[in-house]
Amino acid sequence: MSLADVLSISGITKLVLHAWERRYGMEPAERSETGRRFYTRDQAERLRLLKACSDAGHRIGTIFNLPLDDLRRLEVSAVARQRNAPLIAALGAMNGDDFRDMLLTRADAEGPEGFLDATILPLLRDIGDLWSQGSLSIAAEHLASVKIRRLLGAMIDEAPSPRAGAPRMMSATLSGEEHEIGALAASLVARLHGWDSLHLGPNLPPEEVEAAAMTRGVCCVCLSGVNGKPARLEAELRQLRATLPEDIAVVTGGPAYAALPAIDGVQFLPHFDALRDFLDSKGKLRPARRL
Repeated sequence: MSLADVLSISGITKLVLHAWERRYGMEPAERSETGRRFYTRDQAERLRLLKACSDAGHRIGTIFNLPLDDLRRLEVSAVARQRNAPLIAALGAMNGDDFRDMLLTRADAEGPEGFLDATILPLLRDIGDLWSQGSLSIAAEHLASVKIRRLLGAMIDEAPSPRAGAPRMMSATLSGEEHEIGALAASLVARLHGWDSLHLGPNLPPEEVEAAAMTRGVCCVCLSGVNGKPARLEAELRQLRATLPEDIAVVTGGPAYAALPAIDGVQFLPHFDALRDFLDSKGKLRPARRL
């Protein structure tokens, strides 16, 4: 692919391209004997994504070497932030009915998993960022949580019933973690991927999670965490893992767990695509656990 084609696809100028090449060590795929530069389609796509993410406010130095899939997620998030501006405005005005109605319209148009990826997950990130910056009130954040929890719960109830003998998953948050939407969303995704999922809610001590898992006969426990205290979270996670049988998988997600060291027998899933891969791979191998 010629230099002119790459510049057209990516939307950057020749000066910017050469500056990035010098600064970050990116080289054209090929140079002709006369010095003409040629690039691959992946390089052109990378440059396009880098420009889109940079325009959305990401620092080029922190994202330049990210894998293409990660750059695509950042681009999707940036687009979603623009799309979600009316939702944020409704929250800022404490207009719960408008917020709910816009969510319902999106859910109908996008379908359950598309709604999670294109609306809910980017919206939650935006709400968290705005709250931490002091641009959105605690009351507005609580309003969003109430409406989103109610909607996701209804979507789980309306999802197709699992087949007989489907693998069972249970989702929850551990003690001190009140933010349950990630775990609730994981339960919805599991149901949509054929699992018999059950969401227990927030703020459960590990012994309660273990007892419920054994009673329910699950083959996977899914935990989410946003801002739990690291020392307490790690201690409770280790306790839970130690008390559960080895054949019950424990998976975690969310920023609170991302900050923890690796624990044997616990799998951290950095995003919902990783959860889907886990569910699809394990679901083929694991029937419902015998009680």
